[in-house]
Amino acid sequence: MRAPLLTFDAATFKEMIRELADRSQGKRESGAFLLTDRHHPTDALPQPVTTVAYYDDLDPDCLTGGITFHANGYTALNALCRSNALRVVGDIHTHPYRSVGQSHTDSAHPMVALDDHIALIAPFFAVDLTSAVDLGVHIRQGGGWASFYGGQAAAIVHVEEVRPLAARVPWWRRLLTRLAVPRLRYPRKK
Repeated sequence: MRAPLLTFDAATFKEMIRELADRSQGKRESGAFLLTDRHHPTDALPQPVTTVAYYDDLDPDCLTGGITFHANGYTALNALCRSNALRVVGDIHTHPYRSVGQSHTDSAHPMVALDDHIALIAPFFAVDLTSAVDLGVHIRQGGGWASFYGGQAAAIVHVEEVRPLAARVPWWRRLLTRLAVPRLRYPRKK
């Protein structure tokens, strides 16, 4: 089993999936670049996804049924990354059907053609997707691709659940905190 390469907090993942489904409108592919802080070391895994840049925000004419991303979109992406100290760690796009394998177009024309780039594919235009288990995860290696599905995909792309504060603080610390809080004392009635 591989170690996680990308992490999302639960809120970012949920919002990204909702946005992809909305932008697909149930009839066309949509996608986004996955960004992290430029100063996060490239060899420190996993890479946290802190920002999602949607293709059609960068290139308004790119959602054509498939995705036809133009040079002006890459220029806008570069400007966004420069002005906000971000860098690209992956991308995600939707497919209209169950298969999350790469199409010939996906593998021959990646959004970023560099080794270790992570390309995610969401099925059914991302409608009702709730887990990384449903994604296809494709990692660029030596000019080709290594693909992962199901549990392997979820191990590579980890979605961190937000736990309530009580669940994050050990029981003994909560008890000590309660004991350390001074009790209110009411004056005795005379």
